[in-house]
Amino acid sequence: MLLCSTPNGLTCARSSFVLAVLLALTGCVRDVRIHDADPAETMRMQQRSRLTSSQLSRFTHDAITQLDLGDLAREDRVAAAQRLSMLAEGQPDAPWRLAAAELLLDAAESAYPPDPSLYLSCAREADLELQRALLHEGGLLDSRTDFAADLYRRAVARYVSLSEQPWLRNGKSEYVNGVGGSFVVAAAPPVERQRFGTGLFDRLEPADFLEFEGMRNHHRLNGYGAPMVAIREQHRADPPRSDPFMPPEGLMTAATVTLRFDWDERVVAEVWNPDHTQGVHHHGAFLRLSTDVTAPIATLFARAELVSKGYRGLTRVQDYLERIGIYLHEPYDPTKIPVLMVHGLRSSPATWRDTLNGLRNDPEIRKHYQFWMFYYPTGMPIARSSMYLRRAIAGARVYFDPYEQSEAVDRMVVLGHSMGGLLTKAALQGGGDALWHSLHPEPFDTVEMSPDVRTHLQEVFFYEPVDGIARVVFLGTPHRGSHVASNWLGRLGDWMIDLPDEFDAVDEWFRVERARLKPGREYQLGRGVPSSIDDLRSDSPHLLAYLAAPLPEDLPFHLIVGDRGDGSDGVVPRESAIIDGATSLLVIDSSHQVQEHPLAIREIRRILLLHLESAQDSDSDGPLPGSLGMDLHGQEPLDGLRVGGTMTR
Repeated sequence: MLLCSTPNGLTCARSSFVLAVLLALTGCVRDVRIHDADPAETMRMQQRSRLTSSQLSRFTHDAITQLDLGDLAREDRVAAAQRLSMLAEGQPDAPWRLAAAELLLDAAESAYPPDPSLYLSCAREADLELQRALLHEGGLLDSRTDFAADLYRRAVARYVSLSEQPWLRNGKSEYVNGVGGSFVVAAAPPVERQRFGTGLFDRLEPADFLEFEGMRNHHRLNGYGAPMVAIREQHRADPPRSDPFMPPEGLMTAATVTLRFDWDERVVAEVWNPDHTQGVHHHGAFLRLSTDVTAPIATLFARAELVSKGYRGLTRVQDYLERIGIYLHEPYDPTKIPVLMVHGLRSSPATWRDTLNGLRNDPEIRKHYQFWMFYYPTGMPIARSSMYLRRAIAGARVYFDPYEQSEAVDRMVVLGHSMGGLLTKAALQGGGDALWHSLHPEPFDTVEMSPDVRTHLQEVFFYEPVDGIARVVFLGTPHRGSHVASNWLGRLGDWMIDLPDEFDAVDEWFRVERARLKPGREYQLGRGVPSSIDDLRSDSPHLLAYLAAPLPEDLPFHLIVGDRGDGSDGVVPRESAIIDGATSLLVIDSSHQVQEHPLAIREIRRILLLHLESAQDSDSDGPLPGSLGMDLHGQEPLDGLRVGGTMTR
């Protein structure tokens, strides 16, 4: 109760009234309190935007509040964005343009039917915000410019996904009209090895909008522009294509798209090759390009036709003879050294997906190497499959380098996993009488046979070593055979193999010759026409002949071996995977799929960088200092022998 000492009661009542009014007015002042916050929750709230949710960012919320544009933004987001863009002309340091870009993205994401012009308008505003940061601030290291780059990347990706992309396929301009304005989108001219031209790809798919499983890692870098999967179709094209050395499933490679706004209506679409271009000069600064290494690889191998041929190629060889050959992962580049990947038994090029993904994540590897994959149905004898490998390599060299002008083609590196290593070794050793006598005791020229059979046998037993291979990596290769080939599982697999028609005449010749000579089992003739599984037995005459034959003296080769701790990778014994003369040896705690082990990928990367260095400087060809591996020439481990991630002496 308020007490008043004044005798005048009216004065006391007036004082009480004034005090009550003052108390009411002070009640409009908000209290400010502070308390501890969860850093993770704080970060989540700061990063919340229209890119990740249905809510706008704090930048846009603050801009709308400060300029009293709340009602306009709720009624017409495009009009509010236009107002913010106009205000930004006079106040470039204020976040008005950034807010305009997000409002345009919000309008675009809500529009039905989709309106590409809104995404182009959003990309333009976001790019202008980046320009402001570069020209006025001199850098990009703040959340505001990071957000602008993210908005630009999303808007570019959305536009590309909605576009018919005539500027990509045939160089024609695309006219875009809508609520966001009018635009004319044209293709930028190509720049050799840096920027792709028109007509090479059929379409671009934004990598940010793809989800995939089955890949061990996803290698992606967010920067400037939108990462893409650039696709050139083959049998899915209209009309279908059959480009030599291209997978029937299509050619998929990484690309990055940027949109350059030359003036209000003209937009230039630039399709960059991230293998040769890690960044671009824009607004007077160097901006790192967004890249997604994994998305093209996952897209290729997700087309199950290529993946599923492993088992069927073992048992139904005839059905897949037409698929034998080398397939490129990317457009041919005469400046890049080919890395040829040769898969093993009951397998396909899909076995290399994690290896390819891990290696291409290194910018130096991407810049200097191109990856080729050899496919073959794996049920045939090693000698016959190796013949197809030699043919494929020779054919690729003639097709891509008919005038022998590319030094890179002569520096080829081959990665051979399991039986793929034996195919490679046979191709490098060359044929001759020693190999022939693993089959037959009599001289080749004196043995009677039909012309077809003679041609067949001559192709697989008498040949020159393949040209162009400068280094080999054997991964889990059974140089001395595998016990699995001789057990019940191997015998079952051998029984299921149906050799192709080209072996019919050879099989009949075998039957006649065996009856004539009655050779022992030390000759393959005494055992019958072999399958690939027969050739993998430790007592196989052919395998023993390959083991006895030397590799070229000037050929550096490396061994990567799996060992689960019991002296084997489960398929190939450790002693079978190791041969004399190797430049380096790495033993890993791994199953037979050693080629996809992270330590194996790391070692292949080391070897490729060593190979690149040796191409530029013909100094010592041993492992580099600090490398993983053992120098088998001096029998002294340079950096130890790696087993299961630990170093032992």
